[in-house]
Amino acid sequence: MIHRFLKMLMILFVFVSFSCKEKVVKNTDVKKPLNVVLVLTDDQGGHLSALGTKGINTPNADSLAKNGVMFTNAFAVVPSCSPSRGSIMTGMYPHANGHWRNTFTPKLSEGDKEFTRESSTIDKVGVHEYIQTLPELLHENGYFTAITQKFHMSPPWKFPYSSRNAIQNNPKEFKNVISSFIDEAGDQPFFFQANIAPPHRNLDTHMEEFPEFLPNKDSIVVPEYLPDTAAMREDLAKYYGSVQLADACTGSIIEILREKGLLENTLIIFTSDQGEPYQRAKASPYYAGLHVPYIASGPGVEKNKVSNALISHIDIMPTVLDYLNIDIPETVQGNSLIPIFSGTTDKVSNRNYVFGEHNSHGPNRAEHYPSRVIFDGRFYYIQNLMHDKTYELPADLMVEDGWGNGSYQATLDAKESHSTQYKLLKQLESGRPFEELYDIENDPGQLVNLAGKKQYSEVKRKLKKALEKWRVETGDLADDPLEIKTRQTKE
Repeated sequence: MIHRFLKMLMILFVFVSFSCKEKVVKNTDVKKPLNVVLVLTDDQGGHLSALGTKGINTPNADSLAKNGVMFTNAFAVVPSCSPSRGSIMTGMYPHANGHWRNTFTPKLSEGDKEFTRESSTIDKVGVHEYIQTLPELLHENGYFTAITQKFHMSPPWKFPYSSRNAIQNNPKEFKNVISSFIDEAGDQPFFFQANIAPPHRNLDTHMEEFPEFLPNKDSIVVPEYLPDTAAMREDLAKYYGSVQLADACTGSIIEILREKGLLENTLIIFTSDQGEPYQRAKASPYYAGLHVPYIASGPGVEKNKVSNALISHIDIMPTVLDYLNIDIPETVQGNSLIPIFSGTTDKVSNRNYVFGEHNSHGPNRAEHYPSRVIFDGRFYYIQNLMHDKTYELPADLMVEDGWGNGSYQATLDAKESHSTQYKLLKQLESGRPFEELYDIENDPGQLVNLAGKKQYSEVKRKLKKALEKWRVETGDLADDPLEIKTRQTKE
């Protein structure tokens, strides 16, 4: 009897031991939750050494590209800060989400109350109340969310970040801030909107603090839409130096993720909110204002891949949600890029064009100059909806005192030596033709308007028809920005 009891006890011990062993094995197989870090530089055009930009070195972005997918045809939806960030966080065009211009918003250094309905800084322009934003959805699904550098989205309560930090441009400090965010997140998966100040002006400030990033002005290439003069090179060297500083900040973010053992389960998206801080770029509908760098790297993303797929900033929100297996709201107008990331396809489904728009940089009526854009990968078509109107450039695109902008005066001073670039600047301010058409493949600086040339009439007709169809489908009913509906409570 005792022998039988001992035998049964031994069988039970083996069974329990085996069961416990099985549980241990299963626990080690549990995958870590996926995280997302969106690195968003400020006013950076498509300039990286990996993209072939001469005279600069961006080793961290280049390394990210080797470990992921780099897109050569990535575009912001709008060339101004607030509406661009609003489009990223809603997956919608500014005319559709209501956030059509730059807005007055709280600073990240201010208290929690300033990010509620009791805020003392509430702009009348902002996203509609009925639209679900990316931070709202991530919060609802248990994600810890954090943001750096600046807020600049309206109204503030529609973007409920768990933590905020106003860090601007210091690579070492960025590492510490991201580390503290990770510690705050604890066991929660996280989403960080890592905004980086450079290369937004004042460029002097960035380069005075970090002169080691300033490149040789004689080694850089001046974009064709700007005059190649000594004064312009001085200004551009500071811009490219600030791009290199932003790259160093990006490297610090990647480094702390690696040190914390989180790089292997974190999707990193690197891009910029809009193009470079120069006339005929930022705050205008031209190629240099919308074309941005874009790299994605992380688990499930192909390595060392270069894609020429036409992608847009309205694709960021659906991509993040798809990656995290969260339902994408019906309001979203973009597409998930996960099929491209994984190598399933090489283009966005049913997309032959990318679209863009500009309504106004700020609330000043003088800055209102609505335009619409369509690009097929080669030909770039613009409609200037109020083309007879004069236009006032934003202060940071022309004022030297305070903003440190030397490029505007450098262009005026080059009236005789670089008359084409001078005339383009004056046309920007005095009123443009209703239609503009450019062959980006052969004229990347957009110097020659082909809209009136017979041999391009069919190209123009096709793009114009597609643009007008897009306006109808997306509810773009207002030519005048003042007629765009904003901050509606119901659809």
